[in-house]
Amino acid sequence: MDTERSIFGIPPFHYFEEGNKFSGSKDKIFRYKAVPGEKLVCTVWHKDIAIDCLDEADIVAVQEFSLDEQGRREMIDWLMGQYDDFAAKHSQALHAAHSDI
Repeated sequence: MDTERSIFGIPPFHYFEEGNKFSGSKDKIFRYKAVPGEKLVCTVWHKDIAIDCLDEADIVAVQEFSLDEQGRREMIDWLMGQYDDFAAKHSQALHAAHSDI
């Protein structure tokens, strides 16, 4: 398993190439979803609810990437940046999430 897949559990490119959506979370409150179409679109939110229940105001960031292996890797890099920013701003919430484990 490559390093970037182990961090967020992002599947290999062929998973998206087949039209499959992928969602996940890190530390219970950093959530993300990747949806393939003409582009690979990744959405990030910080609430403990499913994306289908979100209001537009709850969405923290949305980014499009090319629908290829390069786009998948760029999405993982972008997610890492989003998570690093989130962790820096919410270290107390992350500590609480880890103490529940």
